[in-house]
Amino acid sequence: MKLICDGLDLSDAVLKVSKALSVKASNPILEGIKITAKGDTLTLLATDMELTIEKKIKADVLMEGETVVVGKYFVEFVKKLEKEQIELSRLYDGQLKIKYSDSESELQIFPAENFPKIEKDEDGNFIELTQKDFKEIVEKTAFACSADDSRPILKGCLFEINDSLLTAVALDGFRMAVVKKQVLSDQNIKAVIPARALNEIIRLLDKDENTIKIYIQKNSLFVQVENTVLMSRLIEGEFVKYNHILPANFENKLTVNRQALLTSIERASIVARNDRYNVVKFDIKEDMMSISAKSEIGVVNENVSVMLTGKDLTIAFNGKFIIEYLKIIDDEFITINLNTPIDPCTITAVGKESSLYLVLPVRISA
Repeated sequence: MKLICDGLDLSDAVLKVSKALSVKASNPILEGIKITAKGDTLTLLATDMELTIEKKIKADVLMEGETVVVGKYFVEFVKKLEKEQIELSRLYDGQLKIKYSDSESELQIFPAENFPKIEKDEDGNFIELTQKDFKEIVEKTAFACSADDSRPILKGCLFEINDSLLTAVALDGFRMAVVKKQVLSDQNIKAVIPARALNEIIRLLDKDENTIKIYIQKNSLFVQVENTVLMSRLIEGEFVKYNHILPANFENKLTVNRQALLTSIERASIVARNDRYNVVKFDIKEDMMSISAKSEIGVVNENVSVMLTGKDLTIAFNGKFIIEYLKIIDDEFITINLNTPIDPCTITAVGKESSLYLVLPVRISA
């Protein structure tokens, strides 16, 4: 194998595929990046058997072939050569020679035949929507996925399609995010996609007006964005019946300026952050809401104007959970729907029912 390619193109490709590298794998070859030179193309591939990313770039291929290079060191090394023309060649003594300017270096390689066979399948069910819409769905849901390995199903986001209406749901036991969006789809689909895969897909998107087609088979997902292919295993198991979590109705509703509420909770959280639950209290009365927090650091007590329909209410939340949602939406006003101090509340943008955020309160003493 021997080829010449642009250093910037190679660095960009290596960085993209490295997101799928396995860390401390039982099989060392999963810590490597497979390099294939064929025709006028250099293909780079990495996988940890859960997530797979492949990237193709143009190259002057002098001798076709393939090998696997140790990923961690290849990423770091190539990043320092972005302004160079790079020549890669496989040596017979088990090394990859890297030539640049008047210098050359060598890195360890593995036999390509030992690398797992990755099959790409573009058949089956698919979802098609604009890149802008897909980004919005992921940004408004994936943050609420669980990071806890004890309930693997909650580490993913449910994508459920019925009659071309996509409902995306993520929850972690303390809060839940739901987004609905019209899409193009050939069938009704129900799949739980790992949050990690969703976040890697949106990193590939840079043209909001273009469409993206996501193929979903029984156990896997496949998507191609220009010269990059991403594949991921789906999470198996029964997702939580999220409709059972949503309250049927609410006794109290308040409307508030999103930015005013966000900045007030952020200031209160500075004091509350030493507390395990980051408790921020809302004391709602008529047209004013008092936002307060206290700890050994100090006390914060601020007032924010609201429009309340219903009864006065005192309720507390983990400030972090409210802040995270308010930061990812850009609407001027939001509506907070509440019942009692121990029941979940929902947050929606005024006039927009296509997405909502549910969060459980924190119990506080009277």
